[in-house]
Amino acid sequence: MKFKELGKTGLKVSEIGLGTEHLFPESKETTVDVIHHAIKNKINYIDILFSVKEYLEKLAYAIKDHRDQLIITGHIGTKDNNGRFQKTRKVEECKKEFSKMLSTLRTDFVDIVNIQFVTQKDLPQIYSSEGLYGLALSLQEEGKANFIGLSTHNASIAIQAANSGKFDMIMFPFNFVNHNLPHRDELLATCLKKRIGLVAIKPFAAGKLMMRNRTTYIAKYQTGGISINRKIPKELTSTQCINYVNSLDGVSVVLAGVKSVDELSENLKYSNPQERKRDFSSLIEFFQQ
Repeated sequence: MKFKELGKTGLKVSEIGLGTEHLFPESKETTVDVIHHAIKNKINYIDILFSVKEYLEKLAYAIKDHRDQLIITGHIGTKDNNGRFQKTRKVEECKKEFSKMLSTLRTDFVDIVNIQFVTQKDLPQIYSSEGLYGLALSLQEEGKANFIGLSTHNASIAIQAANSGKFDMIMFPFNFVNHNLPHRDELLATCLKKRIGLVAIKPFAAGKLMMRNRTTYIAKYQTGGISINRKIPKELTSTQCINYVNSLDGVSVVLAGVKSVDELSENLKYSNPQERKRDFSSLIEFFQQ
């Protein structure tokens, strides 16, 4: 596993990160097996998306005794609604959910607190001193988070956040489908120039690129703004998807969500030098037709 600097945070992150969203419905046993397999293979970046109690309890058991090996991003912006996650922009709710997350995970802090699912409608509240950015700052001042991030599926919002000087990390979708997405290159260049950590999410377009030899609809939220209907090439591999995203200047880590050890093992083939040499130019062209 290779490591990159996450912007100017000083954190060294594995090129492949572990997304835990797809572990949400999985068993405790599967969750533990996946996370331990990731740690064994030197994945050190883990993204914890929700504050739902049962989900957090499975993760807590899995990371027990491994906290010092991990760089954890914990999100604010959703709440536990009877075992399901629900978006919220209420500061007190988010503060309560974040505290629950730390308590359940049995840790005093997260490396990055991330303001999640930011849309154009959210911006006035997000940037307000009494909004979620203000909450993130207070968590940082209290030692409960070391750095602050923002995630969005809107490139203009991501660029604005990168230029604001407020954020250490940005999360945004990158995959074959959005190769020519307007403003995507500007985002990459801005994060590179300003040394902002860029975490690439949805490298498989929320799993749609792994539906090989089937015609599937890929929605805008899975690409950051482009929707297409395509028959996915049967030869497309997860490692080609990861290789493509990691080839983009400015990307610090590719966040790959999995629901099993087998899926994670497929992704880890990316570390094989032969996989890195595989050409993906024809795939770029295919998804731009």
